[in-house]
Amino acid sequence: MILHAAFATVPMAKAAKPGVDAALAIIRGAIAPLGVERVAIGDALDRLLAAPVAARLDVPRFDCSAMDGYALSSAAAAHATHASPACFVIVAPVHAGDTPPPLGPLQAAGIGTGAPIPAGADAVLVIERAVIGDEGQLVLRDPIPAGANLRRRGEDVRAAVPLIAADVALDPEAIGLLAAAGVSAVDVRRQPRLAYLSTGDELALPGAADLDCAAIMDSNRPMIAAMAQRAGLPFSSRHATPDDPDAIIAALRELSSDADIMITSGGASAGTADFTRDAIEALGGEVLFHGIDMRPGKPLLFARLPGGQYFFGLPGNPIAALVGFRFFVSAAIRALLGLPPEAGTPVAWPRSPAGKPDLFLRVRTSGTGNDLRIDASLDQRSHILSSAVTADGWLHVHAESDSAVLFEKAMRCR
Repeated sequence: MILHAAFATVPMAKAAKPGVDAALAIIRGAIAPLGVERVAIGDALDRLLAAPVAARLDVPRFDCSAMDGYALSSAAAAHATHASPACFVIVAPVHAGDTPPPLGPLQAAGIGTGAPIPAGADAVLVIERAVIGDEGQLVLRDPIPAGANLRRRGEDVRAAVPLIAADVALDPEAIGLLAAAGVSAVDVRRQPRLAYLSTGDELALPGAADLDCAAIMDSNRPMIAAMAQRAGLPFSSRHATPDDPDAIIAALRELSSDADIMITSGGASAGTADFTRDAIEALGGEVLFHGIDMRPGKPLLFARLPGGQYFFGLPGNPIAALVGFRFFVSAAIRALLGLPPEAGTPVAWPRSPAGKPDLFLRVRTSGTGNDLRIDASLDQRSHILSSAVTADGWLHVHAESDSAVLFEKAMRCR
């Protein structure tokens, strides 16, 4: 390949690379939250509430029947016996949505579940216990307690009472509760929009026919797309752009125009076909760091584009790309959402040999609390994806201390 003069390859600067904690601090220091938007509750699944939500209405809104049966006055049946039953004249039934007229003391109205209780009634006789006499009257041979089979106004939710706290991700049950309480729209944290681009002449689509003998499957794009999908984030992507500076610049310009975070994989190191940093600088972007003192994922690049978007150049090795997204892109996502840093669980761990960088290890865990056991014997090489499937967590091992932090396998963006 003939390089453009502006892209003549130069060695990566020898400046000391930030450690993991310093890199995360740079990311959070560069990013301001995206703010808040109002959405209908039908569009709010898995969205993070920006403020507590209170009920607009009582739930139930009125005293209503908990059963199909007959609404009546319990006092009128207080002395009912087999020898001297209480008899009620059956009047027009009450259906859900009706506004029923009051009942007289010896009147009963057929009533459906959820229908409002008529004035004058304070109990519902379930339909299975109803006895209809020869003259069409409802016959009770036993008393019925006041309040039997009623749902009282507000017994689930009272109007103006807080229902759901801020920073809760709305699940289907929460959306149902909000609807029942008369809430039609909520303020949520605006979601970061992600755009992704694989780079590399060698990449091929999984399942492609007539593969070149040196082709490599583009596993990073579907893997990172799946991580974004799991987090519920808007995501757009393009299959591999070749190792050509102009093509990379054009793709970055196009994809980043509708994104808050632009991500690439491949081309982030200092090889003769690594053009990511050059492309960012040619676009007028500001490189905030290039490289982190860690393994895997050392060449990771973080920049700010001229349009205000944030950029991550992930390494091409799949585990390095996975670590970059799981811990560094996710840190940016949390910052854009206005969430605090992900904490993890501190654990004791032997210090790395002198001079070793911070490590992100794929681990298997068993037990809990004082019985927690962490197995880091999985294959830790940066091209081995199979061990990431076997793992159930990540261990961030600090190079200069006898400690580590255990993280869940899936990134936490809520």
